[in-house]
Amino acid sequence: MSSLYFPAVSGIRAQQQRLDVIANNLANSNTTGYKAARAEFAALPPQDVRVARAGATVLGQVDVGSGVILNGTSRAFTQGPVQVTGNLLDVAILGSDGFFQVTTPEGVTAYIRSGTLSIDGAGRLTLGDGSLLTPPIVVPAGVRVSHVDERGVIYGLPAGATEPQPLGQIVLARFPNPNGLLAIGNNRFVATPAAGAPELGVPATDGWPAIASGMLEASNVDLADQMVQMIEAQRAYSANARALETLDEMLGLVIRTRS
Repeated sequence: MSSLYFPAVSGIRAQQQRLDVIANNLANSNTTGYKAARAEFAALPPQDVRVARAGATVLGQVDVGSGVILNGTSRAFTQGPVQVTGNLLDVAILGSDGFFQVTTPEGVTAYIRSGTLSIDGAGRLTLGDGSLLTPPIVVPAGVRVSHVDERGVIYGLPAGATEPQPLGQIVLARFPNPNGLLAIGNNRFVATPAAGAPELGVPATDGWPAIASGMLEASNVDLADQMVQMIEAQRAYSANARALETLDEMLGLVIRTRS
């Protein structure tokens, strides 16, 4: 009888995990470049249970579901809305296929969609979490960034000069299977064998998306969709809780009958 609890218990656990993912999406609905996640579940193999059948002298075998288990978390790597900021060092990728490549403060190569760039004390272009843009681009002292073109070339204007000079090139990376990337926090991902080898390319060339300066990509979280999913998960949670309560009552009835 206790094995009959497993589907309801696993259902409660699954819906709680689903709600955790939805809550994280809602919390990051205003995070630049955030990609909405979705919990994916798989059914567990059924159990063979022996039960008595009406009019039969022997016990029969029936398959009873074992419930579900979290199979992984996938992400929607569709492009989020592009918002104008007016800041020259805010850059957005105009397409869903591509990431900025950065080196984290811990020395790890990571990939990110948020293009909120700034200049650190050494003149290097960094992101808000301290990661360095890779390949590195340095803005020399006394040079003012004048513009960033669609190919990701950053131009600077030295003091007293009239013609901007190229300072460096933003390089994009993409993967055969971006859902194989591993999230490490701060909206960053690292490559894994499941994602495949990264391919590097220059924006706005050979099919690569262009770069837009003075803009940022917003989160692609659809608030209406997330609220619908939350209601579905809450109802499924309640249904599994009621099933568990009913099973408990049935087991209690059997115990009282035998005693």
